[in-house]
Amino acid sequence: MFDLTSEIKLEPKLQKRYNMARIFLYALFLLAIILVADRILFPSVSLVFSFENANSLKNTINPPHIASVPENPAKNPISKNDKFVFYSTAFGNFSDISLTFTTKDNSADIKDSSVYLRKSYQAFLYPIGEPVGFKDGTLLATEDGKYYLISDGLLRKFSSIEILLSLGYPRDSFLQVQQSDLQYNKAGADIVDKDTYPNDTLFAIEDTYYKLRDEKLFPFISARAFLSQFDANQAITKDIGFLSHYTISEKLLGFADGTLASYDISVYILSNGKSYPINSANTFVRMGFDWQDVIPIDSEELSLYEKQKIFTLNQAHPDGTIFFDETAQKYFIIKEKQKLPVGTQIIAKSYSKKNPIKANLQENENDAIHCRLKKSLINSNKYFCEMPLGSVAHFFGNDYEINTRFANETEIKNINTTFSTPPNWKNLMLSLSTIKNNIKNNYITAP
Repeated sequence: MFDLTSEIKLEPKLQKRYNMARIFLYALFLLAIILVADRILFPSVSLVFSFENANSLKNTINPPHIASVPENPAKNPISKNDKFVFYSTAFGNFSDISLTFTTKDNSADIKDSSVYLRKSYQAFLYPIGEPVGFKDGTLLATEDGKYYLISDGLLRKFSSIEILLSLGYPRDSFLQVQQSDLQYNKAGADIVDKDTYPNDTLFAIEDTYYKLRDEKLFPFISARAFLSQFDANQAITKDIGFLSHYTISEKLLGFADGTLASYDISVYILSNGKSYPINSANTFVRMGFDWQDVIPIDSEELSLYEKQKIFTLNQAHPDGTIFFDETAQKYFIIKEKQKLPVGTQIIAKSYSKKNPIKANLQENENDAIHCRLKKSLINSNKYFCEMPLGSVAHFFGNDYEINTRFANETEIKNINTTFSTPPNWKNLMLSLSTIKNNIKNNYITAP
């Protein structure tokens, strides 16, 4: 053991004091190691939101909202008839959550209000919208010899093989589907004119791909952009003279919404004309993305998109993201803060060629974890409850949706959620595994 006095002789009284001081320092050092290890291996995370300082950077909970108007932050007072919703984002092997609402003075009692919790990715917790069919421009064929084009969202059948061939569509460019796959697109008028191309017809002219809309040809910014959405053989090949028959739009078409693209040392999500730079490899992995889906692009392609703020774990996946619910064996696509069911895998592939993000969620919201608020004995303006997280521990995602309908109209001052992890062998192994994966994600170059 290290001893600064090995060559120094102290009086017995001083030696005793020195030894006691050494023991105290060793104990203090050991205690510090234990506390640091406990914080790292058995983390506890506390998140807050203040209604009085809604724009403060100290807020670590996403702004709450009312379910009927998710695009706007909630404002006091909160009606007892409104579904009050907020998201807390926390990553770790948490087993419990404690929740506290602090109300303003003289606010109505909200004791016994039921609070519900669900865990997933924030976007996968969006309300379910109407099912979607195949994407515009998709060419389909069924076993009974019928051929179709998806145009303006409608299923349009070619009236004959002769019409199809005279327009220049190669028969091998049509995707073979089941008759049941066609039910998700409404039927449109048959294609009967051999001299008129329907909307959403695709063309390949020299080195550029185009899509026809309202008698205009819209060029894709690059072949990569086109191929992120369609196969090359879905475009009709034409010579340069074909361009004289149509107006060429100045608007360039980009990549499929939800595309993962890399430029320089950054990775972006491209969606609805906007680019979202992902802040770290850790966020990339936590959000369920796959490195194999990243497409290298150049500065010209990236310039087509308006750069947004850094994409972090607190944000929701943007439009165009495809989820696959492993529990229900269903596909969904995100659009305008809704989760739209996608009938089959082959339909999902018409929107994106990248791998879907795996997710799972209770089919019935009534199965969600829940608790009832209790009033604090110390502070009459505080209401709290606790919920175990064991039943959702294995669920994909880092976002916890918490919602309630207060027993009375109330004015909330602040919200606090605390996630905790008990020290045990299982959680120790999980934490060590997480640390190992974090090191790999941040310091090992992605393929």
